[in-house]
Amino acid sequence: MTYLVTGATGFIGSYVVDRLLRDGHPVVALDRRPEWAAEPSGDPAALTFVEGDVTDFALVADLVSAYRVDRVIHLAAELHDRSAAQRGQCIQSNVVGTYNVLEAARLLGVERTVLASSAALFDPAEYGAGEPITEDARIHAGDVYEGSKVFGETMGEYYRSSLGVLNTSIRIGLAYGAACLIGTARRLVDELVTKPLAGETGRPAFRSGSMMNMVYIHDTADAFVRASQGPEPRHAAYHVRGDYRSVGDMAEIARRLIPGARIEPVDADHRWPMNFDDSYFRRDYGYEMRWPLEEALAEIVAEKRALHVPAG
Repeated sequence: MTYLVTGATGFIGSYVVDRLLRDGHPVVALDRRPEWAAEPSGDPAALTFVEGDVTDFALVADLVSAYRVDRVIHLAAELHDRSAAQRGQCIQSNVVGTYNVLEAARLLGVERTVLASSAALFDPAEYGAGEPITEDARIHAGDVYEGSKVFGETMGEYYRSSLGVLNTSIRIGLAYGAACLIGTARRLVDELVTKPLAGETGRPAFRSGSMMNMVYIHDTADAFVRASQGPEPRHAAYHVRGDYRSVGDMAEIARRLIPGARIEPVDADHRWPMNFDDSYFRRDYGYEMRWPLEEALAEIVAEKRALHVPAG
């Protein structure tokens, strides 16, 4: 089965592409940032990289047609951190790009599309600390990024229920890993691992009691691949739960992994409720978290250390 992956050189996209190649699937990888492309561990002959933008409908449709694409995993997006300052780009990438993927899938008979949604779609005022958020809970849009993700979920469900495009959206918690380049996850990894390894004091920008749904990148990639396969989606959106832990837990684990590490969380709270109930996703697709925080941080520390081993 042939895949088109948009946002293919991004943090999540690169792991999704690698996973698909290792599973033996041909992949057409679309991204406007070819310089971010990583060397795949799967068969490079099965990978076709295309430099381009998902906002170009003709390009998206041509790729689906020319390569006889069966499945699309749509990850291209302007991220939350930059969307307020780049509202126009956010609308183009997150709204127009999503429409292009869904419409090309409709016109050309793509078997399944999976859209990346967000953990940011829940109003903190509606959830008490630790209250589980079910997959059919009411979503909310407080800014242009969140609005673009509501659009994606709504249009995805419209194309599924009215136009025959099998589609679902995936809401990831906080996807993290050593290769993350931007956003909250990058800042956490820097403060928990990168700075302490360099002998600096890490200061995560959240208080010790702040709780987060930490989804390690291998579990994240597994979730998108699972959603693209298996049975017909029964829901417009699914949750992906990782390890729901406190920043204090993260700091303590990092201190054990990095002897002498100084890590001092600051007095601020995370603004998104993230205690996802992923019952539907586990039931429908057999998903389960395989990377608890202890093992994930150990791998991150090992990867970061390997980057700084002197030659010879």
